[in-house]
Amino acid sequence: MDVKAVNSISSSLEMNSQNIKSSGMQSEQIKKGSEEIKDQTKELFDKLDPKSQNEILKKSIEEINKKFDMLNSQLKIEIDKETNIKVAKIIDTQTKEVIRQIPPEAVLKIAKYIDEVTGLLFDKKA
Repeated sequence: MDVKAVNSISSSLEMNSQNIKSSGMQSEQIKKGSEEIKDQTKELFDKLDPKSQNEILKKSIEEINKKFDMLNSQLKIEIDKETNIKVAKIIDTQTKEVIRQIPPEAVLKIAKYIDEVTGLLFDKKA
């Protein structure tokens, strides 16, 4: 291979790496922008009264469930009674089987155990 061909290949590689770096920068900017939008939305949502928050959540869940219907699935959001942690479940509408749960059942058990241990270690009287 001659020197000109090597130079040509190396300059081509440099241009490709610059393109990758700039696209990486663009994706970082997009990621940063989406994080800012998410933070602003959360701030606005937190300023709403609880009744309005519940209405927005119910409407959002209905919209998501419409999309899940195409996949024979359903989104169910509930609060775990023992830990007061919000739990999101994706359920197969035909078999009623839980396809995915966030946080997983194991995490809920750990949280419950930590609550129990904390209760044993610390007296809640103040």
